[in-house]
Amino acid sequence: MASGDPPNTARKPSGKKATKLSQKEQSERFKEAARELEADETGEAFERAFEKIAKPPKR
Repeated sequence: MASGDPPNTARKPSGKKATKLSQKEQSERFKEAARELEADETGEAFERAFEKIAKPPKR
């Protein structure tokens, strides 16, 4: 490695073999992750944030 080169940040294999999930299992994992992150399913938070930054067009 020459001086000034960035360190190698590539991920190394963990030794664990990835298992293929069924659609149902993948869906359940996604829903659980969304619950943990307290995701808003209604979109209300997005609408509030959008209204703060977007101005209505002038008439």
